[in-house]
Amino acid sequence: MNKTDIVSCLNRSSLFSSFKRETIELAAGRFREKSFRKDEIVFYEGDKGGAFYIVAAGEFSIFKETGRGLRELKRIGPGEVFGEMAMITLERRSATVRAVKNSLCLMMDEGDFSEWMKKDESFSRNIYKILSYRLNDSNERYTKEIFNAHQAIIFSLASLAESRDPTTGSHLYRVREHCALLARLLCGQPNYLDVTPIFVESIYIVSPLHDIGKVAIPDGILLKTGGLTPNEFEIMKSHTTVGAKSMMMVLEYCDNETFRMAHNIVHYHHERFNGAGYPCGLKGDEIPIEARIITLADVYDALRSKRPYKPSLSHREAAEEINNMAGSFFDPAITEIMLAHIEAFEEIDRKYRSNDE
Repeated sequence: MNKTDIVSCLNRSSLFSSFKRETIELAAGRFREKSFRKDEIVFYEGDKGGAFYIVAAGEFSIFKETGRGLRELKRIGPGEVFGEMAMITLERRSATVRAVKNSLCLMMDEGDFSEWMKKDESFSRNIYKILSYRLNDSNERYTKEIFNAHQAIIFSLASLAESRDPTTGSHLYRVREHCALLARLLCGQPNYLDVTPIFVESIYIVSPLHDIGKVAIPDGILLKTGGLTPNEFEIMKSHTTVGAKSMMMVLEYCDNETFRMAHNIVHYHHERFNGAGYPCGLKGDEIPIEARIITLADVYDALRSKRPYKPSLSHREAAEEINNMAGSFFDPAITEIMLAHIEAFEEIDRKYRSNDE
């Protein structure tokens, strides 16, 4: 490649495209060509970062060791840059790079880069500005990927418990939508300062876990179509404490607000506002707000659902029953807010029941 070709390649690169022409021409003299054959490794994950590369021609695969084999992260082509962060931070390479086909790169080593950074202050400022932006963007994408993975795992665990009962349909979907809606209605109100936008997001994520403890309940009790005996009911009630113990194990490794909320929901979603619930007999504001919310959402969905041992109630009948239980089963203030917006809850119910049908 002649200097003109190198300048043209740098102009296509996201790392250099914003620089002035004269800066790019000076940079071109510090790069040298490096060819790679098909399937040749440029560097391995864990290697020391002593240079960075701009793809001039061809294609490269970037992949990581996951513990269960290699996983390709992405493929990059002409104009794209790789290896720059490890070189600048002096950390080990975070991934392995392999040539997918016969390819050509422009390479600048650590020595040339450091010398140039010292000589050209404006380049130093600009390059760090660009790299900081790219790092922040990478962190945001990584955080979102982890967040989505957490949601998927949580919902999968909740579905595992729910799958043992073939009559529940889209129960988990409806309950989490009801919880998020009710939390949004409370958000910003003076009496519910703990209900923030983050709270709303968290309750949407973890509310499906409320019955996770039912994985420990025998089928003969969980799926019984008739009434439970006193002894069977005691066993059924234990799903709250069994689930709470599981959540405590999670908190030992990841003690954050979201999983503390999950613990409270699992443990206290059968408490009653008048103190007649289980397992702890909490009363009124002793019951965490997230548990008071899901109690309403869960019972509303149960009233609207047909079960082998009971028919479903209409929207109007379910709303009347909820109103009758305010102050005994439910927090009366939260119940009042729910009933004032009952049409929105009915819309969620219709949406998911139509999917079941």
